[in-house]
Amino acid sequence: MRSRSNSGVRLDHYMRMVYRTILNNADPVTGLFASTLSGCTDHAWVRDNVYALHSVWSLALAYKKHTDFDEDRAKVYELEQVDKM
Repeated sequence: MRSRSNSGVRLDHYMRMVYRTILNNADPVTGLFASTLSGCTDHAWVRDNVYALHSVWSLALAYKKHTDFDEDRAKVYELEQVDKM
């Protein structure tokens, strides 16, 4: 079994950060991120959603460039499906 390169380990770290900070806060039905302002929790701001999905999309591109294992290809597919929300 081959060991992962340093860049693969860093990508996994970024993947955990994206899940913890962005994808866990998305609405499961719409995929939108609610406003963090008090009193406006039922609104979703386009700007915030675009910025959040840009980070997910850039992580998908980084994984696509660095696909050594099948699990990396699966992560690319999963991240690309999030972008299509």
